[in-house]
Amino acid sequence: MGKLKRRPAGVRSARRRRSAGISLIEVIIALAVLGFGMLGIAAAQISAYRFSDTSRERTLAHQLAQQQIEIFQSMSTTSIEAIRTAGNNDPLNPIDPDPNDNAVMAFNRTWTILQDTPEDDVYTIRVNVNWTGNGGPQTVQLETFKSEN
Repeated sequence: MGKLKRRPAGVRSARRRRSAGISLIEVIIALAVLGFGMLGIAAAQISAYRFSDTSRERTLAHQLAQQQIEIFQSMSTTSIEAIRTAGNNDPLNPIDPDPNDNAVMAFNRTWTILQDTPEDDVYTIRVNVNWTGNGGPQTVQLETFKSEN
């Protein structure tokens, strides 16, 4: 058998020297991948913030509509009839649910009161709350029934 030549201890082959560390191109690629990931996270945060605002607006509108429904439910049918003939706009319009904040948020509340629907001696009461939010014009509508008895 032939003898194998041994290399001196401090000498490495050219191939080993190239794979011993991280190249500049590998670092740039890793930073680019990290940058795209961070952009994705930032976009997700912005989207979550917008959804949070929309949810807050919708919750406030629902509370305003529910508040008016409860007022109508506590009224006598004579009072409801007087309101039905008087009109359908809330005299408080536009409504700012939190006047202490700096947000320019105004809700308009209207209602429709129908007599003898869906049957005799029953009022159908619909309350609409409209506003312009992040997604454009928005509406929440609640409906209830009140018996004349």
